[in-house]
Amino acid sequence: MRSAATIPTVPAAWSDPDPGGGWLLDAARRWHAAGDAAAAARTVAGDLAAVLPSSCSVAVTLLGPGRMPLAPAGSAGPAAGLDAVQVRLDTGPLTAALTGTSSGSADLGRDPRWPALAGPAATARVRRVTCLPLDTGREVVGTLSVYGTGPAAGPDPDALVPVAGHAALALRTLQRTQHLTVALASRDVIGQAKGVLMERYRITADAAFGILVRASHDARRKVRDIAALVTETGEAPPPDAPPEGPR
Repeated sequence: MRSAATIPTVPAAWSDPDPGGGWLLDAARRWHAAGDAAAAARTVAGDLAAVLPSSCSVAVTLLGPGRMPLAPAGSAGPAAGLDAVQVRLDTGPLTAALTGTSSGSADLGRDPRWPALAGPAATARVRRVTCLPLDTGREVVGTLSVYGTGPAAGPDPDALVPVAGHAALALRTLQRTQHLTVALASRDVIGQAKGVLMERYRITADAAFGILVRASHDARRKVRDIAALVTETGEAPPPDAPPEGPR
């Protein structure tokens, strides 16, 4: 839990989207400064939970490769577990949020729309849930879920909208940075591997790349993984004989 100097105290209902006059701005800066998207998701969940009533817990579920949901990141409480249940069962307000539509329930355990969630909600003693899409304006990168226990009113869903918007932009920026870093690293290692093969077999860059591509296909591994092996060992991937090509 951060100190009041870092995250201001707020009314229990949290109807004001930025009660401290600067909480969201400060939080968004922290999210953008996170090491990667996974770390930022944990920070978003923790920061928001810290300003909500203690009866609330928060989860962030990101979309990964193939737009498949990743393991939820959550604050203390049942939020991450209930997000995971919805992902596994492919039902609930979270599935609507992943398509870009905000959803929720005042009594999840008795909601006729999602009978499969009655048991998990009762076990977690959760009544209320609000699930918002993490929408950048161009794409949905995941969901922000707030769960509440007990009879107290939960946060105003409208007050959560700017939080979800800032979180979405921070998370997408971090994802793009990660992808660019991986792409640059892959390009470097592939270039190094091509150099090894070109020198060893006195072949062109295209021919060397052809060796890597065929080895990748045969081994059912990524080209960059094959390239890393060539760079580390100095050995050509099987087949050992290089293709015929201009020298």
